[in-house]
Amino acid sequence: MGSANPPMTNSRQIYLRLLGYARPHWRWFLVGVAGMVGFAVADVSFVALMRPLLDESFVNRDSSTIAAMPWLILMLFLLRGASAYASAYGMAAVGRQVIKSLRRDLFEHYLHLPVAFFDRSSAGNLLTRLTYHAEQVAESASNVITAMIKDGLTVLGLIGLMLYLEWRLAVFVLAVGPVIALLVRFVAKRFRTISRRIQDSMGDVSHVAEEAITAQRVVKLFGGQAYERTQFGHANEKNRRLNLRLVATRAGSTASVQFIAAWAVSAVVYIATSPSVLASMTPGTFVAFVGAMLSLLGPIKNLTNLNEKLQKGIAAAADIFGLLAETAEPRGGRVLPGPVQGAVRLEGVSFRYPGSEKWVLQDIALDIAPGETVAFVGRSGSGKSTLLSLLPRFYDPQQGRITIDGEDLRELDPHALRRHIALVDQNVTLFNDTVERNIAYGELADASRADIQAAAEAAHAWEYIRRLPQGLDTQVGPNGVMLSGGQRQRLAIARALLKPAPLLILDEATSALDSESEKVVQDALLTLMEGRTTLVIAHRLSTILHADRIVVVDAGRIVEIGPHAELLERDGAYAKLYQMQFGEAAEAAESAPLA
Repeated sequence: MGSANPPMTNSRQIYLRLLGYARPHWRWFLVGVAGMVGFAVADVSFVALMRPLLDESFVNRDSSTIAAMPWLILMLFLLRGASAYASAYGMAAVGRQVIKSLRRDLFEHYLHLPVAFFDRSSAGNLLTRLTYHAEQVAESASNVITAMIKDGLTVLGLIGLMLYLEWRLAVFVLAVGPVIALLVRFVAKRFRTISRRIQDSMGDVSHVAEEAITAQRVVKLFGGQAYERTQFGHANEKNRRLNLRLVATRAGSTASVQFIAAWAVSAVVYIATSPSVLASMTPGTFVAFVGAMLSLLGPIKNLTNLNEKLQKGIAAAADIFGLLAETAEPRGGRVLPGPVQGAVRLEGVSFRYPGSEKWVLQDIALDIAPGETVAFVGRSGSGKSTLLSLLPRFYDPQQGRITIDGEDLRELDPHALRRHIALVDQNVTLFNDTVERNIAYGELADASRADIQAAAEAAHAWEYIRRLPQGLDTQVGPNGVMLSGGQRQRLAIARALLKPAPLLILDEATSALDSESEKVVQDALLTLMEGRTTLVIAHRLSTILHADRIVVVDAGRIVEIGPHAELLERDGAYAKLYQMQFGEAAEAAESAPLA
């Protein structure tokens, strides 16, 4: 997915783009419109019946009218009920399709947005756009149109009836129309502003709740309940105030419209009961006219409240379309010619995060031979993880270039590039699915059961998988909550083993494990690293000691390169870091196996 459309600020453009999502479902839309027309006809016809009902039935005592009237009323209510059903179902079908399409496009865009976007975005806010905002948009795409057409046709029908019954009084009633229009226009801008603030506040509520739920163990252990309660209370209170402000605006505008309409009704009754007008009106005409005028209040009230939903929908749509306009990861480019050897070269690579002036990496130059294991060490924040995140193009360097087998990464298709890279890090990500689906994830889904089991055995994971209730078919729970840390890590190694990738990145893959689990995972990593170019962010001594080369990174620069023994002899940055980190544990680690 390339760059999306540019963000829109014009309400008309936003709404037209929104209606574009409803266009493919025009058949259901026509069903809804037909229902709205029938509903409006039934309502106007019922008011029109007041004239013959009074004049012909009660005044003139016409027997044919008296006999037909109950059946006409019954038919009108049947028409009204059937039309209401068709209108509600047809427009709901359109609305849910719009929500489905918007969420599909938004989720698809999430999958292709760059890592840098997620670095600066809250997961809670992104989820709010996918859920709350999409629902608000549906109000504009379906419910608003429903009310607009149904109530609009009813208003037009009633006005037409009033003009037919007594045009002079109708013209007087229509004089209040511009006043109501000005009032609606006045509150529209306020509705949109408040709606946008409510959407932002919903994102804040989701963000605070998400943090507290995700980090609930830390909250409990460090007694953070009071702090989280306060944070959530502030976000919740802000949302409450904004919603009340919206209600106040809506109630005030509705009351104003009804007052203006009530004034018009009073004036019409006064004029209609004057001798000159009363002489030319039958009782049925007067009742029908007043009935039509009173019936206008409901649709006018609905059309006034409609503006709130419309502005909320437009504000939500503007937010969604703005997100869809975010530039996605670059697509296309060359594919690495096979077979890939795994030679990596960094030439004068410098990098800084978007919006920051501080260089995280500066003038990195390094050659890594196919099949070589290179460990990166350094203080926290020295740039190790950032350096390795450039290889799968999670970021692109601002200066210099990185090549694989002589091919510049910038000229390669990122998706195709990542097929040649496997990753195991300390923050293992598992999905709420079976063990099998977590090993054979994504493009590995077509792997045979035998290959999946072989990968699990090589990762030393089969020994516990076969004891699970359903074996490979056992559900692991959200992020593998049903498994221990070591079991989760071995599952991630099995996934990497199943992927035939010549390049392997290990980001402190054993740092969070106890000694017993570490030994088993180290054996699995040894199998995983065979025949692959391996880049390791070192934490455990064994990886540092037995890597082909160790690269010492400090303040974004490479300060030393060489094997473990040679770097110790130099008594430079590595030797100092080694003594500072490991001290007396170094001697015991000398005999540790390769990891």
